[in-house]
Amino acid sequence: MGGKAALLLILGFSTIMLMFGLNMNRVSTNAVDNSSNYFENEMAKEISRSGINLAASNLSRNHSWQPSDNYDYLGEDNLKITVNESGGIKTVTAVGSYKGISKLIEVKISLASFSEYAYFSNIEGDIWWTATDSVWGPFHTNDKIQVQGHPYFNGPITSHGGAIKYYTDKATDEPTIQGTYLPGTTINIPTDGITNLSQSAASSGYVFSGHSQVFLQFDGDSIKYKYNSGDPYVTVLGTDLAPNGVIYVENGNLRIEGTVKGNWSVGSNQNVYLDNDVVYNDVPDYKDKNDASNDLLGIVSKNDVIITDNAANSSNINVHAAIYCETGGFTAENYKTRSLSGTIHLIGGITQYERKGVGTFIADKTKKIPKSGFPVKDYKYDNRLLKKVPPYFPSTNTFKILSWLE
Repeated sequence: MGGKAALLLILGFSTIMLMFGLNMNRVSTNAVDNSSNYFENEMAKEISRSGINLAASNLSRNHSWQPSDNYDYLGEDNLKITVNESGGIKTVTAVGSYKGISKLIEVKISLASFSEYAYFSNIEGDIWWTATDSVWGPFHTNDKIQVQGHPYFNGPITSHGGAIKYYTDKATDEPTIQGTYLPGTTINIPTDGITNLSQSAASSGYVFSGHSQVFLQFDGDSIKYKYNSGDPYVTVLGTDLAPNGVIYVENGNLRIEGTVKGNWSVGSNQNVYLDNDVVYNDVPDYKDKNDASNDLLGIVSKNDVIITDNAANSSNINVHAAIYCETGGFTAENYKTRSLSGTIHLIGGITQYERKGVGTFIADKTKKIPKSGFPVKDYKYDNRLLKKVPPYFPSTNTFKILSWLE
């Protein structure tokens, strides 16, 4: 190889190395830029998340809270929060900025309702969940869960404030629990649920007052009512009587039956009696939370919701509703002495302050023998209650997240 060829070879190799070095520098520079952009994007996003957390904390204490001015983060005026409400849904928006980059997070929230529970109680009393019992849907009690012979709980959430109490021992009685299990959780039942319902009825629903009892019969689009059992019914169009779907009895018992069409909540600051079947016109597939049925009923009582001891309820009763008893429970009238009355077929959910009886048994070591009342409970959770709420049904006063967009 001559001297000229060697020189060309050296120059060529040097050029290649120079280009390689330049490329390495470019890659290194891009890596630094990407790292910097990533950091600034993440900082802007974290500032937005801080804004959502700030709003959530304030809204949990004050449901009407509104942000004031822009907020400072790391000494900059770089966080803006807005809260808007429509149809009971709050839209919380936070825009965080950092080094010229802005990130928006939008979260939709609404107050959680007690209607979402398949079963809720504050006090369980001396009633046990047994081998024949199962609960499908959200379950909560603030008391101990008392179990005998492996009852079954299958819900998105099963929680309780106390311990599990076994009738014999854990091996004999341990329940089967599916879904998320959250022991040690307390959810307070409100003291103003029925008051809020009465205010909604007074606003654009209907309030019956001055009567010791009101008989209410759902009849498709119509509502029938009377004040004494022997009186003829007065028939009105439901939407004319209570445009917002809330009917309330002040200082009197409410007695209901019939076929429900539409979205309703009925209640009393005393007791609500179920004088006969109360069923939906369009019965939903209770397993389908997206079922198209528009029929939904909330039964709200200050005291008890009671299955009347009468001929109509002497052999089974069908109830389609979310039930709420603020200081009482769901029970059957004269359950310790009434004749055996068949099965309670429920599509909906039960929230009660105190668990109460619907029947009695004679128990021996191997089985329970029905003695009075309703020995069989056929309770099916209406999964639509995970998404739909009867009008002005009492709230848990906690928010749930409907969507999170960022």
